[in-house]
Amino acid sequence: MIKKTKGAFYAVLSTMLALPVMVFAQYSTPDNSYGLANQTEANDIVEIVLKWVLTFLGTLSILMIVIAGIMYITSGGDEARVDKAKAWLTYAVVGLIVALLGYAIVAAISEGLAGP
Repeated sequence: MIKKTKGAFYAVLSTMLALPVMVFAQYSTPDNSYGLANQTEANDIVEIVLKWVLTFLGTLSILMIVIAGIMYITSGGDEARVDKAKAWLTYAVVGLIVALLGYAIVAAISEGLAGP
């Protein structure tokens, strides 16, 4: 009985969360020239998407570093938890470096394709 109630609750909740999407489906786009839809060059689109991705990855990396620090502090000398925290910290830093290198590569290629 509880599982059926839980399923009904999730169905109602998902419907309530989807309603604003349905309401704004008829919203017209403003005529100002901003946003991804009004960009005409591929370089501009790549730069906008890349900035969003880098913002997400930077936030995720900082969050992982904080979580790794908390795991390290609360390990209480347990060697397995200390190793796990160090691994998380290593992965977060490596991920941040890879993201920054990806940005540098895309920026160099974009600058090269832009031409004089």
